[in-house]
Amino acid sequence: MRRDEAAGEKHDWRHVLVIGELKKSDQKNKSLWLQVGSAVRNVSASQPTRLFVHAFTLTGTEMETWIFDRSGPYSGATFDVHEEPEKFIQVMCAYLMMSDEELGLDTFTKAKDNKLFVTMPVEARGKMRKRQLELDPIPIAHQRAIVCRGTSCFLAKATGAAEFDRVANERGVKGLAKVVGYHEEVTSISRLREGLVFSTPHKFSGVPRSANTSFSQSQPPPSHSFSQFHGLSIASKGHSKGKSTDCSSHPSKRSRSNSQLAETEQAENGVSYPVQEPQGRSISQFKSVGELLEGLRDALKVHRSLYMDGKILHRDISENNIIITDPGMADGFKGMLIDLDLAKEEGKGPSGAGHRTGTLEFMAIEVLLGISHTYRHDIEAFFYVLIWLCARRGWALAGTSEKPATETILSHWYTGTYEDTARNKRGDMDKNLLEYILREYSQVFDCVKPLCRVIRDVLFPHKDGLFTGTPQDPNILYDPIIEAFDDTISGLG
Repeated sequence: MRRDEAAGEKHDWRHVLVIGELKKSDQKNKSLWLQVGSAVRNVSASQPTRLFVHAFTLTGTEMETWIFDRSGPYSGATFDVHEEPEKFIQVMCAYLMMSDEELGLDTFTKAKDNKLFVTMPVEARGKMRKRQLELDPIPIAHQRAIVCRGTSCFLAKATGAAEFDRVANERGVKGLAKVVGYHEEVTSISRLREGLVFSTPHKFSGVPRSANTSFSQSQPPPSHSFSQFHGLSIASKGHSKGKSTDCSSHPSKRSRSNSQLAETEQAENGVSYPVQEPQGRSISQFKSVGELLEGLRDALKVHRSLYMDGKILHRDISENNIIITDPGMADGFKGMLIDLDLAKEEGKGPSGAGHRTGTLEFMAIEVLLGISHTYRHDIEAFFYVLIWLCARRGWALAGTSEKPATETILSHWYTGTYEDTARNKRGDMDKNLLEYILREYSQVFDCVKPLCRVIRDVLFPHKDGLFTGTPQDPNILYDPIIEAFDDTISGLG
C-alpha cells in the first residue's frame, strides 16, 4: 500500500505505507514472519526516520494485524474474514484513511518541492534561535535494522547539546562533533505503547538464548478515529491482552544487554533531533586509502581525548559513528566521532545500556562475553572497523579484474550467539589466522596489511595465550597504534 502520487511509478520502498502478505492457510509459519520482517526491514531502511510500520497477514481466511516499531513487532487477536467480513473491510479502510501520524510517518520533517526541512532551536552567536534547516534527502549514515536505536544522520544547511557533549567541551575534549541545536524528545517507545499489556512471548524451539528477537502479540487500545479496529492504533490509553509469538534472528547490531529483557519489559527508545557540526561523511564512504587511514587515526585521537581528558567512554565505535571531516572546518581533524547515546562517564553509575553495547560486527571479544566495557574495547572496535572497511567496503577502489570473495570469514562476526561470535573473533585474531582475513583485501589495500599486523600485535600479545585484557596505562595501546597509522600514512607518498 502506497501513496496515490506514487501509484504510477515503479515500486520503491520509500513510498510503502503498509505491508501485507497473502498465503495459503497451511503457510502460517516461521518463514511467513521472516518474509514480513524482511519487507518491514526494507521499509525501515528506505524510510529511516519512520517511527513504526503497520503490517498484516492473511493466511487462508485468517487475518492478523501487526505493528513493527524500533523495539520489535506486536499484534492483536486474529479473526476469520469469512466469519467477520465487516471487520475485514473496516481494517482495510482504516489503513487507507490513516493520517501520517497514525501510519508512523515522520511528521517533524516537512517535505516541499522534493526537499526536506526541519525547524528547530540552533545556537547562533551564543543564543538559541529557531531556524529552518534544509536536509539532504540521502542520509550520510543510517541503520537498516528494525530493532535498533534507528539513528540516522543527514547533512543540513540553514535556509534564509546533549549532556555528554557539554561535559566533553568543559573538559577540553578535542575533535568531538559539537551539538549546536537540539529538539527535545518527540516521542518514545513507551509513549507509543502506552496502555498495552504484553503477555509472555512464545519462543521458537532451537533458538539460541542470546539470539532472540521477540514478535510480541497484543491488542492495542482504542485510539483516535480508528478506535473500533483491533490491532491498528497505538496512541491512546487502554488495556488489552493477547497471546504472543517469537521469531528468531541473530542479535541486532545496537545496544545489547548482558541478560535478556524481562518477559514483559520492552527496550526503550526515544525520538529526538540533535544538530551537530561540523558536517562530514561516514567513514564507510572513503574515496582513497589515505582518506580512510587519516579519518580513522584522527578519530582514534578524538577517542583518546574523550577518555583521558573527558573521562568518558564512547562504547559504540562503528563505521556509522566515525565521520570524515574537512580539517579546515574541524579544528584540523580529518576524522571525528559522533553519537554519544551509549557513552558512560567514568566513575558514574550505569548508562542507559547494559554491558553489551555497540554494533555486533565491531564488539570487542570481552564485551561479547559480558565483561564490563573499558577503553581497550573501544580501541579493539577501531581495529575491527579498519578490517571491515578494507575487506567489505573498499572494493569500489579496486580494478575491474578484482572481485570480492563470495563467502567471507567476517560473516561469522555477526551470526550466532555472543559466545559463538567471541570465539570466532578470538580465533581470527591469532597471528596466523589473521592472514586469511587479509587475503580478502583488494590489492589496493596491500599497504594496509602491515598496519593491521602491527595493531594485532599491540592489542593481542601472547601472555599464556591470546591476551584480550586492558592495560592500566591507556598509552600502552594508544601510542603505538597511532604511531603505526602515522608511519603507514607517511609511506603512501
